[in-house]
Amino acid sequence: MSRINTNVASLNAQRNISQTNQAFGRTVGRLSSGFRINRAADDAAGLGIANRLRSDIRALNQASRNATQANSLLQVAEGATNQVSGIVDRMKELAAQAASDNVNNSDRALIQAEFAQLQAEITRIVDTTKFQGVSLLGGTELNNTSVDALETAVNGVANAGITISGSPAATGDFAITAAFTAETNPGDGDGTLVISVDGNPVQTVSGLGAALSDADGFSFSVNGLSFSVSIDAGETVAGADLATALTQSLSFDADDLAGNLQFLVSVSGNATGPGGGAGADFVSMSVQDLTLATLGLDASSLATRDDAVAALGTLDSAIANISSAFGEIGAAQNRLDFAQANVATAIENFSAAESVIRDADFAAEASEFARLQILQQSQIAMLAQANAAPQGVLQLLS
Repeated sequence: MSRINTNVASLNAQRNISQTNQAFGRTVGRLSSGFRINRAADDAAGLGIANRLRSDIRALNQASRNATQANSLLQVAEGATNQVSGIVDRMKELAAQAASDNVNNSDRALIQAEFAQLQAEITRIVDTTKFQGVSLLGGTELNNTSVDALETAVNGVANAGITISGSPAATGDFAITAAFTAETNPGDGDGTLVISVDGNPVQTVSGLGAALSDADGFSFSVNGLSFSVSIDAGETVAGADLATALTQSLSFDADDLAGNLQFLVSVSGNATGPGGGAGADFVSMSVQDLTLATLGLDASSLATRDDAVAALGTLDSAIANISSAFGEIGAAQNRLDFAQANVATAIENFSAAESVIRDADFAAEASEFARLQILQQSQIAMLAQANAAPQGVLQLLS
């Protein structure tokens, strides 16, 4: 080397040392954090995929908890149903006793007193069997619960800024559709929203602009169901988006409003919910109404022999209903068990997929760490040699 103003070898060594230091820092970061991706620059696409997988895993974990809670609900319902079954068995025993000719009316009066107490106990059990405030055996509150869940799903389907709420008053299969006709000239405010049920117009909302605000809310009733639509304060929503939200959200079938409970037990991108889409991720289950009226025992009496004979037939029907309730509960429990097992498998597989993308391979990183340490030492030694090389020029001056 005969030039001293520019030491190319030294510059080359410095560049290599800088690159090695950067790689060394990344390796130290991976070993200290346990993650292969510590910032977006490490693997932008991988980070996006891993984040989506992590979001799905969290949702699946909640779905698993939903299934567990649903099983707990069914266990509460099963326990109460078992008590009602025992009471009805005792009532049938009393009816058989009262139907016998060797029992006089005075004895029947005593039997009737116990029978009436058992009727009252069934009513008490039905009224007090609740899970987080939801009546399980009474039938009535389940309708409200279904619509509450439905309303939540509706809000999720609706466009941002749109709130749709409803109250149950009827059941049946029907589909609500909405079509928006844009204003002729911007600013005229003559856009029209037509709401139809099974293709038959039931309400027209006129004077809507292309962009709707919180002043453009309205209400309507369909088949005994009342709905209110409002635009959140500070939000603007296109009329076409409102029509789409209504059409997607407000389609009902009898199961949606007939006392079914809905539990989200999976996450596969189509969990719109009951009435708002495919709802393939929801498990729907029902618990039979076991009120005295439903069982046919509200008017039963053992005051006379004829009453007792009639009560025996009614009690047989009640026992059949209770057996059916046990069957439904057991079937729902089995389904939830399978759903929970499927979710657990999905969590395992999703976690494994995320780990492959996000987590560091410690064996590979430890080997890389050792390699970079040796390379650093070698490069520093070579930098010293490169810096000392120009001193050889001094021999030309001696």
